[in-house]
Amino acid sequence: MIKKIIGSVSIILCFYTGKVQAQDTLSYYRKQIDTLDKQLVDLLGQRMKAARAIGIYKMDHKIGVVQSARFEEVLKAAIQQGKTRQLSEEFIRALYNDIHKESIHQQELLQAERKQAGK
Repeated sequence: MIKKIIGSVSIILCFYTGKVQAQDTLSYYRKQIDTLDKQLVDLLGQRMKAARAIGIYKMDHKIGVVQSARFEEVLKAAIQQGKTRQLSEEFIRALYNDIHKESIHQQELLQAERKQAGK
């Protein structure tokens, strides 16, 4: 019963001061961003796992690490998708250039490991 009354009082205070409500709103969106950031990192980890698998395939089939035409295709699609989400082309280009660099790095690490192992 006391919790209900305290809860009601804080809700009423929100209407009069706006302070608690603003803080609750800020907290809500910060928690949402924290959750989304974790998902982004998880997705990037999954993407790098796929990039490493592709790297193994490329090594087994003697295909070079960098496939510029494929990267341009992926980048073009990302820019188009980004536009539908109100993301600037510059942002998408920078993001995908960094993702591409990391994919290359991951594949080069695999090549170095394979050389070191003597395969």
